[in-house]
Amino acid sequence: MNTIKSSGVDCFEDINHLSQCLGEKINRAEGFCSTHVNPSYGEGLITATKLSKEISVYIFDFVLKQDLEWHFKKAPLRSIDFIFCLEGSAYHKFNAYSYEQINFRQNFIVSRNKKSSSTIKFGAHTPIKMTLISYKPDFNKIGSKDDFGLRKLAFRILSDTYLKEEDYRYSGRICFRTSNFVSEVLKYSFDSSSEILFKEAAIINTLASQIDRHDKGVTGKYKDAPIRQFEIDQILATVNFISNNLSENLSVARLQKISGLSPDKLQKGFKYLFNKSVNVYVTEKRLDKAAQLIYETDFNVSELVYSVGFSSRSYFSKIFKRYFGVLPSQCVTNPQLINKAIAS
Repeated sequence: MNTIKSSGVDCFEDINHLSQCLGEKINRAEGFCSTHVNPSYGEGLITATKLSKEISVYIFDFVLKQDLEWHFKKAPLRSIDFIFCLEGSAYHKFNAYSYEQINFRQNFIVSRNKKSSSTIKFGAHTPIKMTLISYKPDFNKIGSKDDFGLRKLAFRILSDTYLKEEDYRYSGRICFRTSNFVSEVLKYSFDSSSEILFKEAAIINTLASQIDRHDKGVTGKYKDAPIRQFEIDQILATVNFISNNLSENLSVARLQKISGLSPDKLQKGFKYLFNKSVNVYVTEKRLDKAAQLIYETDFNVSELVYSVGFSSRSYFSKIFKRYFGVLPSQCVTNPQLINKAIAS
């Protein structure tokens, strides 16, 4: 395992520490710097950007051959770190406590005081695309005459909300809106004025989206659910996958791997959200899709069976009849029967 220690005060200094451990030479320009991962340690790119004196952005786009622990030592400034894994996952801990996983597309926020150390761990052989937006306010300026403008107002409120004397960690829900903004952060370069401005806008949007999801998530409608909020979003993401891939293998074992949840969590989530088991949910979605195809296409029964992921024509006909009250062969001949069956 590789270990790096840095202050977390200056992002360029942090990139220098990362470069000394696993990188190559540092490429530096006004406002940003980067280093490629040395092939002996993995492959990819690490970038740091200074949006202002108080806001720094780290972008990790790499695969490592060994685990990496990045320790932020005790620093003279309190800070809030907004972390988002667009791909892969990482881990976080305060001081000597155990790690908590930063899941794929999960809204993860860490606020640490001046006496705390904070560690982020990246696992080996895990493709990572992650942003870390670090906010370190200058308390001497907050509320001063020089402290004006919409962004300053927003961060003054942000400081009051997140910067507490004690450590704070928020493991929130999966957020697809945030993932779109993070994709934009990774997409744009520093090659032109327009690219730089688009990148800055994407960073601010990422930050705003993570704050918004935190504020809504604290009092969310799923707070009494038998599983955690981010697990509910993993199930909703799995539901989206099911809808878009009905012709594929959608066994519980495969959906478990796709969702990252245990079979028990997966079944509990479907029962809570839909009052159905996973298999019943998948079967009904396939039957609904078959009914749609009957009405919108000229498919025969065999083509329907293939298109919605069934392997047996006789089994398909049997459960279709049980679900709609009419045989699929009858509906193929007279599609209006589907409308009557649904209406009844």
